[in-house]
Amino acid sequence: MKDTFRWGIIGAGNIAHRFAAAVKQLEGMELAGVAAREKTRSEQFGQQYDVPKDQCYGSYEELVNDDQIDAVYIATLHPFHKEQAILAIEHGKGVLCEKPVTMTRAEVEEVVAAAKQHKTFFMEAMKSRFLPVNIQLRKLVSEGFIGDVRSLRAELGFKADFDPESRLYDLAKGGGALLDIGIYPVSYAAYFLGNKPKYVQSQLTYGVTGIDESDAVLLGYEGGANAQIYSTIQANTHKEASILGTEGRIHIPIFSNAQAATIYLDSGKEKTIAEPYEINGFEYQIREAVRCMKEGLVESPHMTWSDSIEVMGMIDSIFAANQVK
Repeated sequence: MKDTFRWGIIGAGNIAHRFAAAVKQLEGMELAGVAAREKTRSEQFGQQYDVPKDQCYGSYEELVNDDQIDAVYIATLHPFHKEQAILAIEHGKGVLCEKPVTMTRAEVEEVVAAAKQHKTFFMEAMKSRFLPVNIQLRKLVSEGFIGDVRSLRAELGFKADFDPESRLYDLAKGGGALLDIGIYPVSYAAYFLGNKPKYVQSQLTYGVTGIDESDAVLLGYEGGANAQIYSTIQANTHKEASILGTEGRIHIPIFSNAQAATIYLDSGKEKTIAEPYEINGFEYQIREAVRCMKEGLVESPHMTWSDSIEVMGMIDSIFAANQVK
């Protein structure tokens, strides 16, 4: 593999801009191509990040056929992730795929099967798992710093203006609170408590377009620990999480973009962890993906294929367990 790692992007929306901004500032990496459904859109995007015009493509097939590109970041709407990830994998491109990785567990299993068959790297871009604060917290929790964990609470929400044609409110575009933002607290619970809850309870509130607008979820684990999760596109929330243990508690403001956390021990001691971003928070997952590919790995040990499969299985279970339809 070349000294300079060359990324391509599928999709030119808001999340793609954040990825591109990080790549542009990372040493040894280059943004070498972008593809959108309209070439004019990819050219406008590419102009902002110094991508040559002839590497701004009007189709995804053109991008994955570019031999100069080492890996692809998928930044489109989640109903299209499976198809686009498999397309890139079949053309030998490593894939970093934005969350939620797919729409269902069955879909991500198809992607993983393709990655296995072609021996090609694939990773879900769940950036919260790669943030230094969250990595430190997981280590402390696993070492018993706050005793035995009894409960994790996390909520994430914002008030979205109603537009039946927007990606949030349109079923065909993968709309709904759970897949768009609820995936963060669900994955956060899995990160600390495990991917396999003993039981799942949920109450989802549906709107006129058929999408879930608010989701209350309870995950129960062996040993009695639980996760209480709330996500919504109907109201602005604190976007915080807390982890409660038998010997202390942890407060994480804006947990999905964590840059700080405070630990309160029952002994009266307090410990604050602060890790400001180097760039914008995307740099950590990008570095991990490149590290894995340069070492010849097909999956990251920090965000495994099994992690993605089982978390999407939890999402399936939340929808299935819903008590209000």
